Amino acid sequence: MTEPIPSLEKSKKINAINKQTIHQICSGQVILDLATAVKELVENSLDSGATLIDIKLKDYGKTCISVSDNGSGVLEEDFEGLGLKHYTSKLREFSDLTEVNTFGFRGEALSSLCSLADLSIITKHCTSKHGFKLQFDHNGMLQKKEPCARETGTTVHIKNIFKCFSVRAREFQRNLKKEYVHAIQVLYSYCLISTNTKITCFNCVSNKSPNLVVSTTSPSNILNNINLIFGKKSSTGLIKVELSPADETTLQEYNLSNNTIMDFEWDCYISSCDHDMGRSAPDRQFFYVNDRPCDLTKVSKLINQIYHRYNNKQYPFVFLNLKLNKHSTDINVTPNKRTIFCTQERLILATLKYNLTSEWEKLQGNLTVNPVPELNFSVKRTISPTNECRPTKRFHNLNTSNIHSKYTETQNIQCINENKTIQYDNDNVQNNITNQAKIIDDIEMPISILTIKQQLQKKQKLLPKCIVSSTRIKFKAQMDQNSKAENELKRQLTKNSFLEMEIIGQFNLGFIITRLKEDLFIIDQHATDEKYRFEKLNNETQLKTQKLIVPKFLNISALNETILIEHQKTFEDNGFFFKINTEAESGHRVQLTGIPVSGSWQFGQEDIEELIFLIREGGIENKDKNIFRPSRVRQMLASRACRKAVMIGTALNNNDMHKLVIQMAQMENPWSCPHGRPTIRHLLSLDLISK
Repeated sequence: MTEPIPSLEKSKKINAINKQTIHQICSGQVILDLATAVKELVENSLDSGATLIDIKLKDYGKTCISVSDNGSGVLEEDFEGLGLKHYTSKLREFSDLTEVNTFGFRGEALSSLCSLADLSIITKHCTSKHGFKLQFDHNGMLQKKEPCARETGTTVHIKNIFKCFSVRAREFQRNLKKEYVHAIQVLYSYCLISTNTKITCFNCVSNKSPNLVVSTTSPSNILNNINLIFGKKSSTGLIKVELSPADETTLQEYNLSNNTIMDFEWDCYISSCDHDMGRSAPDRQFFYVNDRPCDLTKVSKLINQIYHRYNNKQYPFVFLNLKLNKHSTDINVTPNKRTIFCTQERLILATLKYNLTSEWEKLQGNLTVNPVPELNFSVKRTISPTNECRPTKRFHNLNTSNIHSKYTETQNIQCINENKTIQYDNDNVQNNITNQAKIIDDIEMPISILTIKQQLQKKQKLLPKCIVSSTRIKFKAQMDQNSKAENELKRQLTKNSFLEMEIIGQFNLGFIITRLKEDLFIIDQHATDEKYRFEKLNNETQLKTQKLIVPKFLNISALNETILIEHQKTFEDNGFFFKINTEAESGHRVQLTGIPVSGSWQFGQEDIEELIFLIREGGIENKDKNIFRPSRVRQMLASRACRKAVMIGTALNNNDMHKLVIQMAQMENPWSCPHGRPTIRHLLSLDLISK
């Protein structure tokens, strides 16, 4: 009997992770960013019964975060457990989760902050004669306790957040302004829902006087909070949506029966769908479950989809507080408690859809608005030299016509193989540029690999280059799979790839066929030229400014005002000029003195607010060199680029085609035109026909 061969690998003993390591690992998952830190401290203050909460940030929160309240304070006998993991007064056993009426219940916030930063607390309980100053180490252990003067309540100081996590500290400082803006946006959600509580937030930079970012005055209802935080204009056009049961049709759409019990209520305020009643960005949409701010992704998507049926140029202001049965919800899903599971999700969506549609239909009078198909974006149109592009799929049902090639005379060919479908929407393409009656409707024009192979064989110099040792196919996405196809192109092609491409010919008087090694590509001649011209205009255009006779005060929040002041150069690049009074009250420091003008295009406060949103979000910026432009400015530049670009139906010689392909190597983002149409797609791999 053969003896088993002993393993050469040494046995590794399975050991328990030490407590300090566990503490650091878990803490990094609880406090993710500045917004989470502020959120946790504000929640603690609200849970303590505070009616006054004061937040102070030093250097946007990098140096210090302080949250002070007039709540009940902490008993001296509870000091030892304040910074320890999973110490809480809210729970005794797991079943208590169904009865939680407070924001915090995990006992993780202060403990995690101890691990990430330097934490100290000044607190006085209502039964104590004086306050105490407490100092904690990074393990959450109480290190120092000394008496001090303080009124009833608690102040928490967090200094040098993320100092114990070097990578996160560098990332935090690199994105400091973005983190700060996100933290204030999260703070807004607590300010809105917290009636009968006054919340203020200041930011102090260097030795300058503190800047008031947000302030409420203990109002008694949500509408008053909206006015205080965002200005009185924000509530103009808001509709209070009353709760009514969904009709049979809507219930069936969500696979629900007519006798489904509706076991929830809501408070819902939302923008009218009338023109200019919405916003240029989805930056003021706030969702709650039982007064708890949370992320309701499906609800948000549904609301915006329905709204865009009636007003596709804007986004609604949304305040939605769902009041659900606590036994049908689970708030213990993620450490930040922003994700909530609900057993009545489909019923909520159905009810919301029915009520919003009914409400917005009333505002349309007798006008019937047909639902916009969610997946079908193909639009037929007539193209003329003065007709602007639309974001349609041009590579759809790719059809035959004439190919003008440097190798062959004009001739009809048939295209595509049985294994790869090429799609192209003919869009009533102009076939004859000299004949204004210049129009062909959609025609089926299949192309076969065999035909292309025959054409290539006529030029023997092409075929040997097609035979390669590797049979790996680099491009697998279908042409109508826009995201997947574009990602493949980004991975496989570089700017030098366009310089190395060989021109095969022109297809259908609208497309250029090129070859790079064993791959053929199809390039939309109009879309690629339009994108090149757009990027050039976007980078070089300085809009003219018209001065206002009387400067105009802007009705914007204190946070947005701060963003505008700090990015004044960006606004000036877009033609907006302001007068800044740094001594004035926060929220009233900016006056508009000049607006951009260009022909019949008019710009105003809506464009200013959208530009603030783009700067604030950071990621939703112009992909072509990080230049922030309001959408209407981009639309204007795209319109100009479209009118000057090479049109569909224009016959191109080899030099013309080569120039357009070379231009793609000079673009920052050559993959789609400003209207969203793809500029290039992979046609086929010659490996498939090399045998």
